Amino acid sequence: MAEIHERETDYSEWIQSVSHRYRRSQIKAAVAVNAEMLKFYFNLGRDIVRMEADQAWGSGFLKRLSVDLKTKIPGASCFSPRNLYYMRC
Repeated sequence: MAEIHERETDYSEWIQSVSHRYRRSQIKAAVAVNAEMLKFYFNLGRDIVRMEADQAWGSGFLKRLSVDLKTKIPGASCFSPRNLYYMRC
C-alpha cells in the first residue's frame, strides 16, 4: 500500500513540475514576443520620421499610413494615427 501512495506522490510532484515548467515557458515566450514587438515599433517609428520628412506639412500622412496599414494587416489594432505618432517620437 505504501508503494501505491509513493507512486501517487511522485506522480503529483511530476504534474506540479510540468505545470511550473509550462508556465515559465509561457512567460519566456511572452517576454520574447514583447521584446521583438518593441524593436518593430522602434524601427517603424524611425521609418515614419524618414518618410514624414518628404511629406508636405498637413498632408495627413499618419492618417493615411494608419488606413493603409490597417487595410494591409487587418488583425492588428496598433496602427491608429495616435499610436503611429507615439512610435515616431
